[in-house]
Amino acid sequence: MNNVLQVKIPFQYESNKQSIVANNLRTKDTLSVSKIEELISDLKRVLTYFADKKSIIKGVLVDANYNDIIAKSARISYVLKPTGRDINQAIVGARFSNAVPGEERHIITYYVDESVLAKAIKEMEIVKRFIDAKLGGKATLKNFNEGWDKNKKESTSPFTKEEYEAFGLSKNAIRNIIVDCSVIDSFSVPNVQAEERKATYLITFFNTGISLDTLLDKLNIDNRFDISRYGDDTVSVRAEIYEKLHEEVPYLISMVSNDLSKIVINEDAEVYNHKANYIPGPTTEPIIGVIDTLFDEKVYFGEWVDYIEKVDDIEKGSIREEHKKHGTEVTSLIVDGPTLNPWLDDGCGRFRVRHFGVCLDRISVIRLIKKIKEIVSENPDIHVWNLSLGTEEEVSKNFISFDAAALDEIQANKNVIFVVSGTNDNREEKYESLRIGSPADSLNSVVVNSVKRDGNPASYTRKGTVLSFFNKPDVSYYGGDKDEKLVVCSPKGITGEFGTSFAAPWISRKLCYLIDVMGLSREVAKALIVDSAAGWTYKETTYKNHDEVGYGIVPKSISDILSTNSDEIKFTIHGVSQSYRTIYNFVPVPRDSESKYPYVARAVLCYFPQCTRSQGVDYTNRELSMQFGRVRSNGSIEDINDNTQDDLNTFNDERKSRRDFRKWENTKFISKRLKRNQALKSYPDREWGFSVTSKERLGTKMTEPLNFGAVVTLKEINGVNRIQEFKSACTMRGWIVNEINVESRVELYNENQEEIVLE
Repeated sequence: MNNVLQVKIPFQYESNKQSIVANNLRTKDTLSVSKIEELISDLKRVLTYFADKKSIIKGVLVDANYNDIIAKSARISYVLKPTGRDINQAIVGARFSNAVPGEERHIITYYVDESVLAKAIKEMEIVKRFIDAKLGGKATLKNFNEGWDKNKKESTSPFTKEEYEAFGLSKNAIRNIIVDCSVIDSFSVPNVQAEERKATYLITFFNTGISLDTLLDKLNIDNRFDISRYGDDTVSVRAEIYEKLHEEVPYLISMVSNDLSKIVINEDAEVYNHKANYIPGPTTEPIIGVIDTLFDEKVYFGEWVDYIEKVDDIEKGSIREEHKKHGTEVTSLIVDGPTLNPWLDDGCGRFRVRHFGVCLDRISVIRLIKKIKEIVSENPDIHVWNLSLGTEEEVSKNFISFDAAALDEIQANKNVIFVVSGTNDNREEKYESLRIGSPADSLNSVVVNSVKRDGNPASYTRKGTVLSFFNKPDVSYYGGDKDEKLVVCSPKGITGEFGTSFAAPWISRKLCYLIDVMGLSREVAKALIVDSAAGWTYKETTYKNHDEVGYGIVPKSISDILSTNSDEIKFTIHGVSQSYRTIYNFVPVPRDSESKYPYVARAVLCYFPQCTRSQGVDYTNRELSMQFGRVRSNGSIEDINDNTQDDLNTFNDERKSRRDFRKWENTKFISKRLKRNQALKSYPDREWGFSVTSKERLGTKMTEPLNFGAVVTLKEINGVNRIQEFKSACTMRGWIVNEINVESRVELYNENQEEIVLE
């Protein structure tokens, strides 16, 4: 076996060398006179609708219903552009149309002044006349570029500037309007409705500049005691208030979800043993944070747990023993899981726990998030947090849940990682698959689903993906099932349980070991977890049910994550993206005797981006795109995943980029399998390269550095161990190369934890 290597690469940083391409029609897009007439009518209806709404908002909200999943560069740039502002600043929401999977289309909501729509209508009327007179009634890619001879009905030379301006608009304005309208199916007024009736609603409003207090005053909603709020755009209200809001201001509602996080207790659990186990007291073991229901301090491992009760005063008089059941059981696995379940011994030892009891069995999502933010801020020494609370309601297809977005915000701003249970399907009868519940749609968190001992999904498994695209859950682990329960400790004694709540703690243990004991960054630790689950089979087999198991099942033993086969070279990279491209084109991958590369390869990239919930399906603010592969003679990287989306003079459809290259997703997995086990040829005087390209979603320039972690694996197809060649070559290039040796790092960790007593 070979140890995983930790390498420090001297990256170079490059600015964006691609020039701005002139706005042009896409190959498949056209614009006819009749189509532009329809769009003009749509905008007139929107203006008519808002004519009597000026007492509520000053501007106009309009949905642009696109004809595809649209790239940021292909969105409308002129038609709804506010004067003196970037059009991206007018975007207040984005969702997908209701369509079968794979055929979704963007619906992007803009908030603009009434004058913007009036100007658009006037100028679109001019463009309609131009298309009729100059392009034979329809703009196509060919005549748009070459012009059109109406008499001969054929293409001709491009129009002059004066020919455009004769219609009353500049050449750029006419061309931009044609391109904008070609990607739009229709314009309409927003109308987002709850998917099902609830007792309590969590409502988020579009950002129109109106405060919540002002809005509620204008609608004569004065029962503030039944309204909880979070920030400037979100409130929790009873059903009757939601109905009033939807009746009077449906156009202001951006998102609707349930405001209740609930624990479903397994009432049929059988107590196996009332006797207490014995374990030695804690010393310097690392600490994992648990946010859950209450904890029973009388259990045998109570000395290992620092318990802080965070329930509201009004709830304290209602506390019963069953309110300590779930939290105690979850924490028992983190502290002493391998003793309770020897077949799952992970080699990580025991962990101390700082357990925060935040609820009895259910809690308002807003209250939960307020408590989580406070807890994390007050405990900066904890890097891994286990959260096994969740909602029964399915997550939306069009926006990230409120609690998941809050977890993503915390992780983007603080050096922590959440491990979240994938939630359970507790229905007696299952007619169709149930999507995961919040906060299992948190993109920055590691979301864990359950499998049985044989590796098949558990009977209660719920499915991803998130926003029709993001790969959730991340991974799976053994969480037991009705006929093969995990052993846990409850307030009543040793018992059997099953659920994603009991799969997540095992991943929390592994992540804490990697971060706090092995000294790895959270980005690299997450990448190692994903890589260990995916292995070499992800694209061939696991991908078929990735919506249930994620990237796969994480190995039981930590040594299987931190070591690799003798015919493999596995190394980790930690870097910082602080420019358009972060690159190193001299990775010294060993060649064989014929100067070829006898490898199959895979790589995983993880990072924790800032996100914007109000942007709906366009949730992540920043995209890091990875390339790894041989460097061609011209200096470009021949990526093992054939990723060309950032290469010069290339075009990739947005739908394809998301599907094949996971564009905008914060976990990337790429791999290359060789046909007939033939070695790859090498390019003269070239090595392998690794690059990360950064793109911003919201039209703003990159302002903050973003850490990333990557794991690269090279498997020698002839079984030769080439790791020493690789280490020597790296050292000769001036790299810092360290083996991640478990024994030596544990020893170093223990030395660092020793207290020094000064005489």
